[in-house]
Amino acid sequence: MKHQTAEQASLIADQIREKAGQAAQMVRDNTPAPVLDKTAQAAGQVWDSASRAGRYAADKTPEPLLEKAGQAATAARGNRTPLLIGGAVIIALVLVRRSRARRR
Repeated sequence: MKHQTAEQASLIADQIREKAGQAAQMVRDNTPAPVLDKTAQAAGQVWDSASRAGRYAADKTPEPLLEKAGQAATAARGNRTPLLIGGAVIIALVLVRRSRARRR
């Protein structure tokens, strides 16, 4: 059962990746080059700002909280498969719900 669920989650994740890739390509094909350039520039600025904010937050965060966050990250890495399966199921449910809402 666990293996079958993992296979189904993998198939769903592959389908989601394929659809996302198709959607991204369609957006790129239909978007003018100047808009893409400006978007890339804005994304770079957001990335830089987020990096600075992350460094600031890490500098100001108390040590015990950082240790707890590290433990949570380690636990998440150790249980990656259930987390991925759960994420894939949630994404699939959202996509199904959106497709049903559009039909109404």
